[in-house]
Amino acid sequence: MSNSGESSSLRRFKRLNRCINCSDCVVDRGFRDVITELQGHGFIARMPESLLESEHQLTTRQANQSRLVTMCRWVVEVVNGRVKRDFRIFRHVFNNRAAMHLWDDFRICCALLNKFHVVIDNPPEALEYVTIAKNKLELVNHLANYVEAFNIDRRRASFQTIDSNHPHLNTFPRLTITDLKRLALGTYQLKQARSYYGEHVRQSGIYTIEINNEIDDDIPLILGQNNYLLRGRIKSRHVNSRTYYTYLLISNDNVVANTLEAYIGYCCNCLVGRRTVGCCAHIMTVVWYLSWARYNDVTAPASYLDDFFNEYDD
Repeated sequence: MSNSGESSSLRRFKRLNRCINCSDCVVDRGFRDVITELQGHGFIARMPESLLESEHQLTTRQANQSRLVTMCRWVVEVVNGRVKRDFRIFRHVFNNRAAMHLWDDFRICCALLNKFHVVIDNPPEALEYVTIAKNKLELVNHLANYVEAFNIDRRRASFQTIDSNHPHLNTFPRLTITDLKRLALGTYQLKQARSYYGEHVRQSGIYTIEINNEIDDDIPLILGQNNYLLRGRIKSRHVNSRTYYTYLLISNDNVVANTLEAYIGYCCNCLVGRRTVGCCAHIMTVVWYLSWARYNDVTAPASYLDDFFNEYDD
């Protein structure tokens, strides 16, 4: 930062010190450029973690810390969405001629929302999700360690390809939407799951999964026995050539049937796939479909567009 920028930041920090109290939380994406300065003035600053050099995936600790940040940051996305929804001028690229009063217009819009809009509040489950997140913050992902140590991604002979109608999956734990939200610690991954599912079944119309029933000799004892391992392949929405492997370790014990306790472990080889606080969207896609969606007649989004151009050509 330049000297003028530093002095401006210092003045803002002093104003912050005067207007907030101990334990207050301020959420702002702009703070990411001044993390060190914030910490130097006594603030505790958090932001999503970045990859370490030469690494392709966040550690479990890093992924968990990032999830804690996004659990708080959702309110920023909500406010931005309300501004664009209620004020047409901010839905599109701002005209250069109006840029001189852009900040004034934005402040007026925010003042109107603060005055007349319903106050944003935490969902009823917020405290429960926070408790779960704190309890799992230091939880080691033993399944991810096992998958990496034994190079399971490259094993094909150990897994049998089946579809979602295979009799073995009749015992797959059925969950409610409440259970799924508790697993993901929110609804964001649930909203993404249907889109990933649509891409998964678009070519053949069949939801395929891979299963390994003979893992008790290899799996760490800390994960227990009498389990089976499922592997899903979820195509990336951002890179066509990339496919993510998701792993679910499921208990055969009838005592925990159709509960979250039946999910002994899960992991994915995506950026945040080692997290134990919540789960990534790829894991949620497999769990969402096998535990809930296939029983509720769910279809792929916008499936009517798949044959649109073929019909037009005819």
